[in-house]
Amino acid sequence: MSLLTKFEDFYRDISIQSIARLSEIYAPNAVLIDPLSKHQGLDNIQHYFGNLLTNTSKCECTIQLISQLRSDIFVTWKMLIIHPKLNSGKEFEIDGVSHLKSDDEKIIFHRDYYDLGEMIYEQVPVLKFVIKTLKKRLVS
Repeated sequence: MSLLTKFEDFYRDISIQSIARLSEIYAPNAVLIDPLSKHQGLDNIQHYFGNLLTNTSKCECTIQLISQLRSDIFVTWKMLIIHPKLNSGKEFEIDGVSHLKSDDEKIIFHRDYYDLGEMIYEQVPVLKFVIKTLKKRLVS
């Protein structure tokens, strides 16, 4: 099975149980960066996913497009999330892009790009109102 197939399979069926499969995808010294944090090494990446999935009721990713140029891989995705502290515990979705670098066998670098405001700030009722008001003012 190719690295990209393993990557896509992992994120499609992401769960606490699937964390053990991260060692098939990420190199021992891999780096994962997202708008909230940076994780160096497979153990830290596994710990990050453990915390993320323990606190999330649902997390499903749909890979929309994978494009590769040598060791650089770009992935567009959509994530469905249910988190008890966001969006009143109701499902919402986020679009994002990941930039991956591989050594042909494993991912050595993974950086996620997504709108943190859309994911967190706009899912908290008071902040959602303030952000919508500010956005209106900026485009009016």
